[in-house]
Formats: sequence, C-alpha cells, structure tokens
Amino acid sequence: MSKFDVKNKIDDWLYATYNTVADVLFFLKRDIRKVTAGNARFIRKETGGRCFIVGTGPSLKSVPDELFNLMSKEYCFGVNFLYKSEVFNKVKPNYYVLMDDYFWGEYSNTFSEICNKYDIGKPVFITDYRAKDLLNDHHMFLHAKNYPVNNVRLDLCGNSSALMNVVSYSIAAAMFMGFKEIYLVGCDYNAFSTNGIGHCYDDDDLKESGLNLAYFLKFYHITTEFHYLLAKEAKKNGVKIINITDGSLLDAYPRVSYKKIDW
Repeated sequence: MSKFDVKNKIDDWLYATYNTVADVLFFLKRDIRKVTAGNARFIRKETGGRCFIVGTGPSLKSVPDELFNLMSKEYCFGVNFLYKSEVFNKVKPNYYVLMDDYFWGEYSNTFSEICNKYDIGKPVFITDYRAKDLLNDHHMFLHAKNYPVNNVRLDLCGNSSALMNVVSYSIAAAMFMGFKEIYLVGCDYNAFSTNGIGHCYDDDDLKESGLNLAYFLKFYHITTEFHYLLAKEAKKNGVKIINITDGSLLDAYPRVSYKKIDW
C-alpha cells in the first residue's frame, strides 16, 4: 500500500468521524431542521422534466443566440453573479443558486439585485440556511455539512452534502426536484488556469486575492471528485447529465454539442 493510499484511508476515516459529529449537531438544532424540512415542497416537483444549469464561464460570451432562444423556453438554474452578464437579458433562471459565504455577508444585497432584474415573477433561491433572514419561506434552504466520501446525499431536507462548487449544488438540487435530464452550459471549469479571473461578466470588482495555483488545484481536485460522485448518483437514479459547454474541462459527464439535443 502506497503512502497515498494510506493518506486516503486516514482521510476517509476522519471525514466519516466528522460526518457523524455533523449529523449529531444537526439533530440537536431543531430550528435549523425545521427550516430544511420545508424543502420537502420541492421533492419531485419537476418529475421527469429537463433543465439547464447556466454557469458563469467566459464561454457564454460565444454561445449562439439560437441556444439562448431555445433555453428561454426551458427550466433554467442560474448561479453566483450570472445576473451581471448580458446573458441575463436572454435567459431568466427559474432557480438561482447562491452558496458562498459572502452572499449572506458582504454581498447580501445580491438577492435583491437579482430580483430587481425580473420584470415578471421572481426566482426561487437555493441557498444556505444562514440566508434565511434575507428571504421569505418560499425558497430552498440547505444545511450542507456532510463531506462526501463515497456518495452524495440527495436528501436536501436533512444534513446534505457540502459540495463546494455552485454547479454541483445546482445538480444536486435538480435531482432532488426530479429532473431527469440536466444540461450544463457555461461551465468551463478552468479557473485553476486563469487564477480565478475570467467570467461571462465584468469581474474587475470581484477579483480573487491571495489565492495561488496550489489552492486552485486542490480545490478543483476535491470538487472534481464530488462531480464524479454526482455522476454515479445520477446513473443510479436514471438521470442524464450532459455537458454542452464548448471547451469545458469537466469530464464527469458526457460532453456533446447542444445541436444533439432533441428540442
């Protein structure tokens, strides 16, 4: 057994112990359990349908209007600062995923800024329970403290998996809701080679600071393993996840052209 195998076994044991403690703490937090229990209203809400998860990669700038026109008639998930992009004028997501700490801190105004972009209706936010005081009860609030070791928890009413990457959370939520076909667009998955800079929007005011290559490679290693686990869960549940992002480096899901989709 190599030293890497030994490290992995030790890590798995530590994470299993951590997960047990996290589950106990979640059980003891009745107020949080009450909040996440409300997610039951979304279980199989969209049974059998399909959706599109729109990332914020720079490839969105070259997506043809034909695809946006087609997507505008479908269920869509938006993430992070997508609303700052011109893309938002072409596709208004039904669901919006915000899972980074600064969205209920420094950038807590993001929720209202997104809502102001909608002329008719508002999106359903999928976010951490800590954002509860910023929204009403009609959204999905997650308590994501489980570290995925061999599987991803798709029961979002409980202590769900901490998936780190917002697209991963979007995929988990889409499966929780019952979507059977999930398409990824704008998910370039290459920030490790751009120092985190480069999106479909102007990110001059949102540049990362103090993050080096080692950080990005470690982060991408972990999130990629989580994507592999999501792919395994999708296969087990009869869900198709297709990556239609041109040039995407994410290989957990089949990568095809949007023209291959049966519109």
